Amino acid sequence: MMKMRATVTAVAFGITLAAGAQTSTTPTQQQRQQDVQGAMKAGQRDDMPPMTAAQQAEYKTQYDAAKAKWASMSPEQKKAAVAAARNKKLSELSAIELVGQRDDMRSETAAQSAQMKAEADAAKAKWDKLTPAEKQAVRKSAWTKKRSELNGMEAVGQRDDSYVFPY
Repeated sequence: MMKMRATVTAVAFGITLAAGAQTSTTPTQQQRQQDVQGAMKAGQRDDMPPMTAAQQAEYKTQYDAAKAKWASMSPEQKKAAVAAARNKKLSELSAIELVGQRDDMRSETAAQSAQMKAEADAAKAKWDKLTPAEKQAVRKSAWTKKRSELNGMEAVGQRDDSYVFPY
């Protein structure tokens, strides 16, 4: 009986220690509240309640109606709707986002795209023909070139221990 009581006590003590270890790694209520407040400020709050069956049915009917309307439109109307949506999106972008939009691939023609694809395929074929030692030499020279082109701030960021010469 005494041996059994000691075993139960030891097991209970072990469970208490394990529970204590688990609670120390889980965030406290205050940390969770701060995380939620930070997410709210950033507009990233993701604790919406799930949709009800009625809401799902309503959204499905709206989706089906929009899909049917799109199918009934002429090609000219579709082009106009897409252009209007694009213009609306562009008008809502911030200055930084607009800079990114100016550097897109809309002006690329099909011939240019085909030429670039052919160049990429040729480069891949050339890479595949290299021996492992040649591939290693190319990687090393590319890494050295990249390191030589870093500005002062980038070079400081590369000096930490987590970025080690990979080759």
